[in-house]
Amino acid sequence: MNAPLLDFPEHIEKTELIRQQQLLPLAFDSDERTDKLAWTVRDVIEELELLIDMRATMVTGEFQEGVRDQARRLFK
Repeated sequence: MNAPLLDFPEHIEKTELIRQQQLLPLAFDSDERTDKLAWTVRDVIEELELLIDMRATMVTGEFQEGVRDQARRLFK
C-alpha cells in the first residue's frame, strides 16, 4: 500500500516530454484547415448523394469507382 514517491525533479524528467507534446497544436486545429475539411466533407456528401440518385442508370463498376473516388478525396 505504501508506494515509493518520486522526487519532483525525477517526476518532471519522466513527464515533461509528454506534457509538451500535449501542448502542441494538432494539424486540424487551425481554422483554415477546419474550414477546408468541412467544405470537402460537404462536397463529398453531395457527390455521394448524386451517385446514389444516378445508381439506377449506372453500371455497377462505375458506381463503385465513383464511391472510391469520393473516399480518396476524404483521405488525402
